[in-house]
Order: sequence, then structure tokens, then C-alpha cells
Amino acid sequence: MLSAVAARKARLQQTAPPPEPPRAQSSPPSSEAEDVHAHAKPPKRKSSAPAPKAARKKRRVNRPQDTKLGRYFTEKDGFKEQQDVIAVADDDSDEERAWSPSAPFQDSSDEEDAGATPDFAVLNPPAAPLPAEEPPQILSTFRPILGQNFFHVPQEELEAIGMSPLSPTKLLVLRSSDRLALLGTYSLALLRGAVRLNGVQLTPSPHAHPVFSPRSSPLPVIEYAPGAQDSEPTTLLPSRFVGAVTPGDAVVLLQELRTGVEGLGRVCRTFEDVFSPTRWQKNQSTIDLGLQGVHYVTLQSADSQPFLLPRSWERALDAVCSAGDSTSATDLSRQVFAVHGAKKTGKSTLARTLVNRLLARYQRVAFLECDLGQSEFTPGGMVALNILDAPVFGPPFTHPSIPHHAHYIGATTPRNCPSQYLEAISALMQTYNIDVQYASQLDGQTDDGRIAEIIPLVVNMMGWTKGLGADLSRKILDIAQPSVVFDFEAPQPENGWYTPADHRTLSILSYFHAVFPSAPPLASESAGIYATSWNTSLPLCAQHPYELTSDTALDSVILSGPGFEDVVPSEVHHVLNGAVVGLVRCEPGALDLETASSARGIPYTGIPYTRGMPPPPPSASSCPALALVRSTSSAAPARLHVLTPLPPAHLAAAPPRVLVKGELELPVWGMLDFRTEDAVAGVERARVPFLRWGKTEGTGGERRRVRRNLMRRGQQ
Repeated sequence: MLSAVAARKARLQQTAPPPEPPRAQSSPPSSEAEDVHAHAKPPKRKSSAPAPKAARKKRRVNRPQDTKLGRYFTEKDGFKEQQDVIAVADDDSDEERAWSPSAPFQDSSDEEDAGATPDFAVLNPPAAPLPAEEPPQILSTFRPILGQNFFHVPQEELEAIGMSPLSPTKLLVLRSSDRLALLGTYSLALLRGAVRLNGVQLTPSPHAHPVFSPRSSPLPVIEYAPGAQDSEPTTLLPSRFVGAVTPGDAVVLLQELRTGVEGLGRVCRTFEDVFSPTRWQKNQSTIDLGLQGVHYVTLQSADSQPFLLPRSWERALDAVCSAGDSTSATDLSRQVFAVHGAKKTGKSTLARTLVNRLLARYQRVAFLECDLGQSEFTPGGMVALNILDAPVFGPPFTHPSIPHHAHYIGATTPRNCPSQYLEAISALMQTYNIDVQYASQLDGQTDDGRIAEIIPLVVNMMGWTKGLGADLSRKILDIAQPSVVFDFEAPQPENGWYTPADHRTLSILSYFHAVFPSAPPLASESAGIYATSWNTSLPLCAQHPYELTSDTALDSVILSGPGFEDVVPSEVHHVLNGAVVGLVRCEPGALDLETASSARGIPYTGIPYTRGMPPPPPSASSCPALALVRSTSSAAPARLHVLTPLPPAHLAAAPPRVLVKGELELPVWGMLDFRTEDAVAGVERARVPFLRWGKTEGTGGERRRVRRNLMRRGQQ
């Protein structure tokens, strides 16, 4: 006797219609496609109440009687054997639509025209051709051949030329269409012809230019410049090189440059090995110039971008610099150039290039820094007036300086101190107009054909151009009264891995590790003093400091910025401990010391701090350098251990007696001892106060969770 279930199955098989023949297709569908046709899910109904879990059953799939399930390791992989185009039936219609694994799925929001019938005459359309991958750009076309265009120069010949014989030197002969990209640090001197470096054309001169080329900034490219065959050489070549040089060739001397700047990678690990090639670059180039710290770069890569001067910049610079060629040397008209634009537009690069181009015509060029966050020659937080007599080739951290005149704001933005910011810029402009602009009697001037009677000024404005920043920019232009304004419209694409905050961190660490010339300053000297080397053998926590006694070496300690007016005198030594301060010189009467002393109370033998005292007026003060207060004592009289790169001769000539503490703080990298990985100044890392290692427990410190399983309705 058959059961009721078997009788029902037999009755259904007798009444079932015969199966339809398969549709004609250009290619046989895979087994997976057949399963989709046969077992398409009907639309779900919404029930008034969810079914209980016990009543839920798995849907049973009816298979033909002659289908036998094989072992899992003998079955064919339907995914590998499927065709590129599979006809898939829509849930709501019997029409077919094409699907390709190489084409994006059409979103349901794109299917707006429901009445249009798609054309599936071609089920296997040709795939859209992928864009051809551009080969990497060739940066160096110069191929050194020993004895033909590449020579080793011994010390005797260097002395005859007038160059320093202390470093290994190579002589290169560049001809038409030759260019050379180098990574590292080197010194370049041009003896014959002309070359272009960072958009600046160099002429023959026995003066060597230091070049700093890290991977963190665009690489300078030495390019042959045509049209210089008529220029007279200023240096005689040794006789053995005369036969290898033809008229129009450019003769370049490359020397090793050992300054210790590479050690900054140990101090700030973010920039570790930025002067060394990556593993990919080492595999791409097999050319060795024989100079330590100088690496030949053949191809462009993601972390080695060349310096490219846009055509709009080139036209603007040519229009300004070429206009001066027709001007008489006795023309003393005002020459002030302002570079204005939003952040990330390249205005600092243009300002640096403009200074280098102006130095080809003028013996000295002044530079007014108004950008507190991305300063060119000083650490952040300062507005400074620098005077240059030689071009600079390198990012800001490679040429820190002791400015001609500067004021310390103590912040990376003038948002909280707009009045003090404008007063400082106005004071610097007054210094330029009175003391610098027409300073013709300066030490160190030579008659080299360049104009010495006037010093032009380049104003690098800040990148804050909206709201209050726009109002401040307009007032700066009113103060400077520029003759030419360079304005940027659109930001430049970012290709680097380093942020402005990273460069700001490296700049301040480079400043505190810099070594400046120790010669005493001259009263008539106008040019700034720039770092010649870097001492990175010891961290800041292990260097020998100056010791200041508060009652004899200091007149006042001033805290500037929001919230500092709440600091009481008994807690000021905690604020100064580990603080970055400005060393300020004040003219007599600039500070009301008697009123400050009465406010503190007499007698007073501690730190000379008055609560809420304003900063010194910029018109009667200056800030030659910054300092790091490494430690303070609370006992009276207080003793402060201070680190500053300002040489002792400069401190003795005009000692700064006022310390100004702003919002600027020392980066964490400057607090660490890079000589060891497990301790800081001999203290175990886990026991160092104010520093937390590893993952934090604060808000936002946990790992972010991202859901990647969300799909649109048409993708389900």
C-alpha cells in the first residue's frame, strides 16, 4: 500500500506538463546559471507576525531523478568554467540581461527607464580597453663615461681652480638634452656654460652651492641650459680637461657635502633615511658616481618626485625677472613682491624660487616670513625678516637661520592673537623700509655686476585666506604696499607622504640641532646667519645646557596665549619645565618692570613672572632665537637649564633678558633618547611621566570598524 505522500507525488508527475526545450544561446550556460533559472526565489510576502523558530523549515530543492551527487573533490568548479556573459532571468520578468565579471553591476538607481527594452543582440561585447600604464618618467639622461664626460679631480687641481680640496670631487661635462637627478647632499659649482637647477639658471662662478635633496621633497634636477656658449669662463680648467670640453658644454663640479643633516632621521623617525634611496631605486640604478651620500636616480617613483616648474609660474617669473634686465642699475624704485594664496598651492615654493632668481640680478634679497605654520628660514611661530646673498636649494629644514630681525608669536596661526601678529609684521616692514631697503654700505659686497644699491623684498604670506584670515591678508598687503602680487587660484595635487605637521616638526628639531657659525656678529652686517652643520650625536635630553639664575639673568617671564592668564606665580616653574620659549631683547623702557615688581610683591627672589602681563611691543623688541627650557627649580632664586642654538658670541653681544612662552610646544620626538629603544634618558619607557606608549584607552583610541557587507537592493 502506498502512503499518502507517495500517492500525491505520483499524481503530480502524471499531471505535470512536459519540460520546455532550452533556449538557443551563443554559448552554453554553466550549471550554476541553470540552477539560477530553475530555482529563482519568488518574492517574499510580509506576514503580520514573524514565524516561531521551531516552525521554520529549510526549503528542499527538487532535483531530477537521474542526478547523482558526486564527491566534493570530483565535482567541477562551476565558477572557473563559467562564461564571461551569463543570461540571468530577472525576478519580475522573463527578459534576459547581460552580466560580465569585468563590468560593474548596474545599480538599480540607474534603471530609470522601465519601458525601454535593452538590446541583447550581442551578449559578449568587447571589454573596454584598460588605460595603458604610463612608463615611469626618466629623470636622468646623463650617462657618465670615465675619461669622456666624467672625471675624478685630485686635490692639486682643486687648489688650482680655487675649490676646497677637503672633499672628493667629480667633474661632469653636460651637453645638449642632458639632465641629472641626484638624491642626497652635495655641493655644486659651475665652471663653464649654464645649467638650470630648481627653475633657476646658474652662471659660471667659483662659489659652490650646497644642495639638499631628500625624498620628502621634490628632487632638484640639474639640466643643461642652451645658449650660454658666449659667456666668458671665470675659472681656468686644468689642461687635461680642455680636450673633453667643446664650446657650449656645461662643466659642473660635484663635491661631497658632509653636514650631518642625515642624522635628523634618527631624531625624527618619520624622516628616517630620506636622503637614501629605497630598495626599488637601488635595483633600478647601477650607476655609482663615487661620492659618498650622493645617489644617482634614474626613474621617477611614488616617493621620488622631480621638481617641476609649471608653465604659468615660469611665465610669471620671467615677466618679473626679465623686466629688470632693461632697468638701469641706478633705478632705485621700490621692489616688493608678495606671494599670496591658500594653503597647499605651492606659494612657499614659488617664493623660494623667486628669491633665487632675484639673486641673479641683486647682490642681496630680503625675505619677510608671514606664515607662522610653514616658515622658510625659522621655526614655526615666528615672523622674521631674513636677508640672503646666495640661493638656497633644499626644503626649509635644511637652511635654518638666525634672522636679521624677528618677533616671536608663539603659535602656528594668528587666530588667537591677530593684533600682535599685525603689529609684528608692521614693525618688520618698518625695519626693512628704514634699515634694509637702501642699505648700500654693507660688509662683504663685491663688484660682480649685480645691483647692490637696493635690496628687493619677497613677502611670503600665510595660507589662511578665508574669514579672519582674508581680513588679515588684506591688512598685510596694505602694510607691505607690494609692487607685484603673485596670487594662486587652485591648489596643487599632493604627491608626498608627509604632512605639513610633519615638516613643521622636522623644522623645529632641525633648528635645535643646528650648528651656526660662532664668529661674533658685526654691527654693519646685514645678511642672515645660516646653519653650516647639524649635531645629532646626542639627543636634546643629553646635551650640555646653559644655566640661568632668575634674579641676575632674567628681567621678566611672559606667558602668551589663551588660558595663560590663569597661571599663578607659584605654578609658573611647572609651565616652563620643558617649554619652548622665545629669547627676547627689549629696549630700555619697553617693559614696566617697576609695576611688575610691585604686582609680584617685594622682595621677590623667584621667577620674575607677572600674571597677565602682555608681550613686549614689537616696535621696541626683537627675538633672535628660540630656546628649550629643559628643567627648572622651584627654590629661590630659580635656576633654569636652557638649550639654544644661538652661539655664545651672539648671546654675549646683546643678551636677551626676557622669556616669552607661547602655544608652541616641543614635539615628542625631541623628548626621546634615540640612542636606546627601551629607555628615555636612562629611565624605563613605561615609567617616563607624561608619555604613554602603545594603544591608548581614550575616546577614539580604539580600532575603527568598517562594514563592507552593505549592498544596494539591486546588488542583493
